[in-house]
Amino acid sequence: MALLCLSASSCFTLRGLKWWQPNLDDVKKFKSVTIPTSSNPFTFNFNTKAPQYTKFRNWLDTLLPNSNTNAFVVIKHDTIIYEYFNKQSSATLHPSFSISKSFIGTLIGMAVGKQLIRSTNEPVIKYLPQLNENDEQLKKLTIQQLLDMRASIDFDEHKETPFGSITKLYYGRSLKNQVNRLRLKANPGGKFEYQSICTQVLSAILEKASGKKVEVLLRDWLWQPLGMESDAVWSTDDQHTVKAYCCLNATALDFAKLGRLYLHKGEWQGRRILSENWVAVTTHPDTLMHKGYKNQWWGVANYKFFKDSAQAVNYKQQQRLNGTIGKNRRQLYYIQVPSNEFEAEGILQQTIYVNPNNGVIIVRMGNYPPAGKPNFPDVLIPNIGKQF
Repeated sequence: MALLCLSASSCFTLRGLKWWQPNLDDVKKFKSVTIPTSSNPFTFNFNTKAPQYTKFRNWLDTLLPNSNTNAFVVIKHDTIIYEYFNKQSSATLHPSFSISKSFIGTLIGMAVGKQLIRSTNEPVIKYLPQLNENDEQLKKLTIQQLLDMRASIDFDEHKETPFGSITKLYYGRSLKNQVNRLRLKANPGGKFEYQSICTQVLSAILEKASGKKVEVLLRDWLWQPLGMESDAVWSTDDQHTVKAYCCLNATALDFAKLGRLYLHKGEWQGRRILSENWVAVTTHPDTLMHKGYKNQWWGVANYKFFKDSAQAVNYKQQQRLNGTIGKNRRQLYYIQVPSNEFEAEGILQQTIYVNPNNGVIIVRMGNYPPAGKPNFPDVLIPNIGKQF
């Protein structure tokens, strides 16, 4: 197998067999580019002794050391009110994995604002005409369908084998070749299907529309204006194309600044960075509740609980909700309600959480928690965000 792989144009199978599952040290496995620190750094205020949060700080101090968490930061109204670093410092770079997708989605929004991309409803082949020869259905594929993961690309994110699509995307030598060979398995615009290749295609569109490498766009459009305090490292393939769907390594506090940009509706220190309309569309509570995912950001599920079904039915009718009423193991009835909380997420439970109601940003970096521990992005972090 190794001989066959080495004689082929790509050795992704051999790399997959050697390294298999991604881990926190993956930045050492790949080539990379550096995104330099901002010439005008932005720093959050600091107050980790506010008495009203003592109970929560003590609880987190007990919880986090046993949860495989390397960094956990809670920021409220631009002030750090809690921070935890496990044998590391605030300057440590952390792999974000798919949090990178939210940076790419933001860059697309900025490209639209700069009229480099006229509309996200434009066809992908306008920017990548080489795809026109691959598949007749590709003529129907739009940028928006890529943003919302409704592209129906012939790509299996979950078939985790050394020969699978996601393995090739992660360990393959040429991302451009994979993008150029794109095919669909159904008409685009249908059901949601999480596919990392969508983000890599978005990156190729950004480069074609702007005439610049995507790491340059990140530097000029976000890293410098948002006052990032550390050099970031972005992994690339063997041809120096960034792994846009993942693999951006930065500090927890610099990741928090992307959340702050959205919390402030696209403004940064009085300067318009991102269209307010883009933020509103991306984070609209109804959209996130019904679709769960928009413009490379995840919605946060929110539920209302009731002691009996009559209360649940009345509430559903009053609020004109369409969801079904369920019943949990505690014999409580529940229904999903709109929430304006949203998250950027990566595997191993990397998270940037934003709660506009409370002005809260939470960043968590680390590995999967031990069995039996709460899920950070789906349960624990939203519960904390509502309390601070």
